[in-house]
Amino acid sequence: MKRLLFLLTLIVILTVPLYADDAGEKTSLFTTPVFLQIPSETSIGAVWGVNGPAAGFVEYSTKEDLSDAKRVYSCVPPLRSIQEKVLSVRIRGLEPNAKYYYRIATMSVEYPDAYHVKVGEPEFSAVHSFTTMGEKARSSFAVINDTHAEYDTVKAVNKKLKALSPPVVVWNGDAADQYKSEDKAINAILNLTSRAMAENYAFLFVPGNHDYRGAWVRNLDTVLLTRNPEERDSKYWALGRNFAVRQGDIALIGLDTGESKSDDNPDLQGLAEFESYRELQTQWLKETLERPDIKSAPFIVAFCHIPLIIPRDDAENGQTNSYVWSRATSYQWGQLLSQHGVQAVITAHKHRYRYDKPMEDRPWAHFVGGGKSPKTATVFHGNVEDEKLIIRVYRIGDDSVIDKYTFEKRNIERR
Repeated sequence: MKRLLFLLTLIVILTVPLYADDAGEKTSLFTTPVFLQIPSETSIGAVWGVNGPAAGFVEYSTKEDLSDAKRVYSCVPPLRSIQEKVLSVRIRGLEPNAKYYYRIATMSVEYPDAYHVKVGEPEFSAVHSFTTMGEKARSSFAVINDTHAEYDTVKAVNKKLKALSPPVVVWNGDAADQYKSEDKAINAILNLTSRAMAENYAFLFVPGNHDYRGAWVRNLDTVLLTRNPEERDSKYWALGRNFAVRQGDIALIGLDTGESKSDDNPDLQGLAEFESYRELQTQWLKETLERPDIKSAPFIVAFCHIPLIIPRDDAENGQTNSYVWSRATSYQWGQLLSQHGVQAVITAHKHRYRYDKPMEDRPWAHFVGGGKSPKTATVFHGNVEDEKLIIRVYRIGDDSVIDKYTFEKRNIERR
């Protein structure tokens, strides 16, 4: 009798649907909110966590009721994607400075073999919206950095971003301390950080040194997409994290300082080539600053994680290593930024806010964002007001404006 009861119990357990919870209700196929990324004038990316195996798509339209919506599937041509944890979609062919409404959908997939595939009914998200970038878009942006997957910090930053409601956010590196596994990356990027903050505006991601650490980091583009290949010449396809885009009157340029450790550092065990990577970015930057859409921008702001300037106190104390500043990129990029009238460079890494005023031999302002704890974290907000770029720096701990700087339009005719 005991053996019979055991067998009956086992049969019941094995026949209960995997998607049912204790109350018998269906569990959502979504495990995270949607995270909008890599925006441009004509494209955008969407990433979300799933309770897979699953397939999915995005429906988008200029109409709020989605009555004429187009559908784009998560796809790695020629096959539509089936993933167990993360799905992503790249939407192309959009109009610049246009508002779109969208929703994402996820379908369960049972795939025992090639002849018995079963796809479930789509589960849809709520309808959200985004506005593409472009020269006529709203001239505004926000910057966060060094969140390091700290819940209290992310929560405080989320609150400020929601209040500012910027059209685009630059995430200036160190989203987590390291990426040990896919689950930890999903939690740090798609669950913790994107929740209540990334459904209606998109993120431009600039890697920090910690974003190159961990056993799973080479798969990070699963949750943090790289740029679309068609955005650049094939010789620069390796620079998937660099960007140069117009947000109204502001050209936003993203640069990747990479690891704070040198390529020959024993910790890297010969598995890194950041020196040549930075040199390739120098050539890309030189060409990019001559692009008509960038060259004609009234304002240019560049972003990178590791500071390009060493504080005088550190220099005097002999602290000149790459943990303090990006010496190589400062030399390689600094002159180009000066020659092309870049007005400000916003960096991160040190977890303490700092401002370095322009100098005669370095005409661009240099900012360093605070981070990691709610007391030291900052949010930068750039906004064009009365034909001037105003950059305000908010301290998240007490929501105070700790700095405010005004930038006049660049003298484009002289360039």
